[in-house]
Amino acid sequence: MPVIGDYHTHTVFSHGHGSIEDNVKAAISCGLKEIGITDHGFWHDFYGVRRMDLNAMIDEVKRLRSQYPQIKIYLGLETNLVDENGRVDIEETDSDWMDIMICGYHKCTSTSSIKEYFNFALPNFVSGLTKFSAKQVVKNTDAYIKALERYKIDIISHPNYGIKTDVKEIAKAAAHYGTFLELNGKKVSMTDDEIMAILDTGVNLIIDSDAHSPERVGYFGVPLSYVSRLNIPVDRIANFNKLPVFRRQR
Repeated sequence: MPVIGDYHTHTVFSHGHGSIEDNVKAAISCGLKEIGITDHGFWHDFYGVRRMDLNAMIDEVKRLRSQYPQIKIYLGLETNLVDENGRVDIEETDSDWMDIMICGYHKCTSTSSIKEYFNFALPNFVSGLTKFSAKQVVKNTDAYIKALERYKIDIISHPNYGIKTDVKEIAKAAAHYGTFLELNGKKVSMTDDEIMAILDTGVNLIIDSDAHSPERVGYFGVPLSYVSRLNIPVDRIANFNKLPVFRRQR
């Protein structure tokens, strides 16, 4: 398998259907060298990790690292972009235990204030049902760029999923900070033209499954079809026959 790490997987602690160990065992069976356990962030209204479960997750990953030394296990979150100022749903102390940080936009996520619900969440929800205005696209793009400035984000998950942005401008900022843009294993929400445009910025991509069940861990058929069809240079894919160096590791 040319892709040797899967850094975006979910478990029963958020929206997944398997345990952390189930995902780890699935990754080993696929021949992966690394796996990320990155459940949904705390503020997701329906599927967010509960803080009361965090210590259990940390302890489980420690146990599994000893039990399965043949694979490197990262523990982190797929955090939620929650307002136009680039805030996400973590606290400063979360940096103490997070090995990897993914950031993405999801509907049904609490915002940092009532004001931001009307400034950010509601306009994006309505726009998703109708059409994103140019002004909203700029606001969304700025929110991501501010998040990249504010946090050590390793991966932007599924760009343009559920939200419209200028992905080329986000890619420029991601390239500057050393953040990867994801080609998502469930659905790539960027157009072909957008993908080719972000490559011009020098940003590097990463392929992930976004698995919500152990059976989907290591499944990369969708993003690999884009790599083949668009002739994306494999040296621009951080986990293609090599292991990525994440922003938090530098």
